[in-house]
Amino acid sequence: MLQEITTSQPAVSFCISTYKRTDYLQKQLEAIRQQTIPDWEVIVSDNDAENHSAKQVVESFEDSRFRYLSNNENLGMVKSFNRSLAHATGRFVVMLTDDDPVYPAILETLLDLERQHPGYGMYMGSHDTYYEKLWLSHLANRSPGIYSGLANLEIGAVREFSADIFLREFCTADFGGGILWSSGMVKREIAQAMGGVPDYGTPFLSDAAYLILAGSQNGAVFTNTAVGCQTIHGSNYSYANSNYSYLEIAPRAFHEFIVRELKLQSNSEDMGVLNKYIGQTLTTYFIFLKRVLDLSNTTNESFTNSIRNIYSWSIMRKWHMKYKIGVKFPELFKLAVQFKKVVLPK
Repeated sequence: MLQEITTSQPAVSFCISTYKRTDYLQKQLEAIRQQTIPDWEVIVSDNDAENHSAKQVVESFEDSRFRYLSNNENLGMVKSFNRSLAHATGRFVVMLTDDDPVYPAILETLLDLERQHPGYGMYMGSHDTYYEKLWLSHLANRSPGIYSGLANLEIGAVREFSADIFLREFCTADFGGGILWSSGMVKREIAQAMGGVPDYGTPFLSDAAYLILAGSQNGAVFTNTAVGCQTIHGSNYSYANSNYSYLEIAPRAFHEFIVRELKLQSNSEDMGVLNKYIGQTLTTYFIFLKRVLDLSNTTNESFTNSIRNIYSWSIMRKWHMKYKIGVKFPELFKLAVQFKKVVLPK
């Protein structure tokens, strides 16, 4: 029996971009159906222009709250997300990947957070991390399975961030396993007014840029409560034969975007914090990628050239030695904490 939406405007719109991952999408939509609060909608933007593989998955639920958008071409992750966002009608939006399932109480938790702390533009929870592949869990010094991504705070602890300090807090505060955009909700008018997910030629770091810009509008509230799970699987990462040119595009484009949108001054504290965040986050990610390549006994010329070019950038130059040390002595870096703090190609 077709289930109908019970209100004229849902509280939350889940905006999903997907491409030929029907198994993950099926599990994600099932997770959303389990919400303790039914006041939601889902907009699935399908980049499989040839086979429309997500259509059958969405329609199988026979639920009017699930809406399917077929793209005429593969728009890429960012444009597909933004197409989904353009069709959202909820008070809040959650940008949701198909492979990071939400928990049944995510909406109940975040909407309750809004009731207790009204007036902010973004409400965030924490998340767990699931290592699906043995080799990836070993690279992160873990065993396969689910691990807590909670911050070093009391469970359920709440932190409020005003708009003017959000960038600094995002770059420096303890968020455990980092802030995952699918574990938070942003006021729809804010997300749409700022143009959705920033599009600067690569999806790498675009989630961080989206969250920083959103939190810098009307501030944010964070609860140290797991509301979703991040899945680490083989296709999160570029393999040995991949073209790593996106590594060169993203750091500068991300930096330029944040500086321009937040009007940062070159000698400001925020600029220094941003530069350190970029250096530390990217260096940790590059060390992880190098370990992936070493595991396959492969030398990738694209990766080598990109690393050389990136560390010639003034902001990254002082991090080059840390990268070399991390590659030679990876145990000195806490990869399990830092490596998924950035957007990873899906």
